[in-house]
Amino acid sequence: MKRRESSILVLLLLIIWPGGLFSQEDKSHFSEVFNREKPYRIFLPDDYSTSGKSYPVIYYFHGNKGSHISRLSDEMAKLVKENPVIVVAWNGRSVDSDIRPYNIGYHSNINYETQFKDYFLEFVRHIDSQYRTLTDRANRAIIGQSMGGIMTFFIAGKYPQLVGTAVNSKGSPEFFIGYPDNHTLYCVRYMFKNLHGVNLRFHNSSNGELAYLNDEVHAGALQEGKLAYEYQVYEGGHSLMPLDLNDAFDFVLESFKKPLPAPERWHHAELYPDFEIWGYEVESNLAEPGYIEMKGVTKGGMGITTRKWQPDGWIIPGVLIKVKTPPLYDPNTAYTLLDYNETLDSKEILSLESDAEGSIGFSVNHERHQIGIYKKKDPAEIVYLAHKVNDRDIFLEQNEISRLKLRLLNRGGSIAKDVKVEISCSHPDVTIDNPLIEIGELLQGEHVWIEPDFKIIASNRPPADGSPFRLKFHLNISDKKNTWVDEFEAPVMYDVPEFTNIGIDDGDSEIFGSGNGNNIAEPGESIMIYEISHRTRLYYDDPYIDNERIHVDLQPDKWGDGYAVSSVIHISEDCPIGHEIKFLASYEVKEWKTIKRNVTWGTFTITIGVDTDQ
Repeated sequence: MKRRESSILVLLLLIIWPGGLFSQEDKSHFSEVFNREKPYRIFLPDDYSTSGKSYPVIYYFHGNKGSHISRLSDEMAKLVKENPVIVVAWNGRSVDSDIRPYNIGYHSNINYETQFKDYFLEFVRHIDSQYRTLTDRANRAIIGQSMGGIMTFFIAGKYPQLVGTAVNSKGSPEFFIGYPDNHTLYCVRYMFKNLHGVNLRFHNSSNGELAYLNDEVHAGALQEGKLAYEYQVYEGGHSLMPLDLNDAFDFVLESFKKPLPAPERWHHAELYPDFEIWGYEVESNLAEPGYIEMKGVTKGGMGITTRKWQPDGWIIPGVLIKVKTPPLYDPNTAYTLLDYNETLDSKEILSLESDAEGSIGFSVNHERHQIGIYKKKDPAEIVYLAHKVNDRDIFLEQNEISRLKLRLLNRGGSIAKDVKVEISCSHPDVTIDNPLIEIGELLQGEHVWIEPDFKIIASNRPPADGSPFRLKFHLNISDKKNTWVDEFEAPVMYDVPEFTNIGIDDGDSEIFGSGNGNNIAEPGESIMIYEISHRTRLYYDDPYIDNERIHVDLQPDKWGDGYAVSSVIHISEDCPIGHEIKFLASYEVKEWKTIKRNVTWGTFTITIGVDTDQ
């Protein structure tokens, strides 16, 4: 009798449990990355055992204090029951006892050499080898919440060639990522450049702990532009709710039906020394915090450099970079490589040959390079190099007509004739009097400042939070046969109050600046500049500032998210006494409960060798 009652109970559970008892399974596999068993939870469609079909896969990344055992497992099982898809929830704990996942955060949170960017590759291989999955990027998606949210955009941005869709629900806005002795600040609002070609959705909350900081992330997506991007704010707090998960699921399922192609032109900023992206293999000796940045990558070439930070960091001396392209070229064929060094304003022309598969390899140093790859009679390819405002610096004037001059390079294999350049800006408070200019021809390998200037009026105000403040301009360049696109960012010298309580740390703190400690900016010194007691972030365009490093503070708040960044600049040894340097500057103060970043802007000028109090 008891056996019969048990059988009936099992039958009833199979009927009422979403997807049946076996719709979810807790499994494990041996990870060579972690050198131990790693658990995961997998949700399989009802017909998996009988259909013989292969299914798309959604990977779920949990948040802080979580694991592969999600409190929304029943909801996930229900969604899988209703849709032909596999869902896999991984375990983001570096060791089982950790409650903080993914080995990311502030300096004290990064404790392990093992990196989840390596485990993701291993885990995907395991799932694809053990289950009937559709293994192309179009049928692979990630959904993550909170710390899993930032990992969603990070992993999708690191491997866009492997991930077709990413949903970030209320993710952390910025963390350090990398190794214990070498990790780099990763701010999501500046990293959307990595996510072209990926279907993106971002969830924010109306009043959660990260609501205000994630307003900045959303602003970063809008600043990047031309993304396949959706955004929604949900009433309530930070937690992932069934409605959020259902909407994320619906977005992914629609994305599976409408996958994006690989972009023909793309950018990537990478914080690890060696990586693969869209078939390109990159190796370097990068051994300190910072990025290798690839810009405007096409079959015809790329921009490539190092940066200490994103988006506008200084180059990192001593880094050597090797690049091997995918097999894009005719095998065993002679090609010309144009290496224009923007930093030194020098050009080198090299002859090389593609390998038997049609790949080409080359090397560059840490400086800013534009690389062109072509053979005889290949088309022209025009790219942006630099801009100048009013023949002076890079800053647009606020509410005044600014004469913007562009420098362009033809990195392709032919002369470009009857060239036209059209400029646009998506910001509603920017007007351009003459958006289209005809510049005639641009010779092969030629780099020129084009005439005439564009006339631009920037009436935008500086952001009151940490949103990106530079204006993004888009270029549409064409000749008789071809059209090219490019983009660049320009800062505005805002008409804001002057900072009048300037203090200079040139070594007297024995922490930030270095020099003789007399609180006067002098040649050869590194200085941090204060407004009253606030460390400032500095923006400038001056030939006698020859380096900068950033200092990152974890400002106290309810959660400890969002960092304050300040500048330590170096005055060159040959800077003349009496030389004046003008700065746009900002500092930030964070609210404790709402974790809102309030930014104050100002301008000021220092005179080298002169006491600021005089």
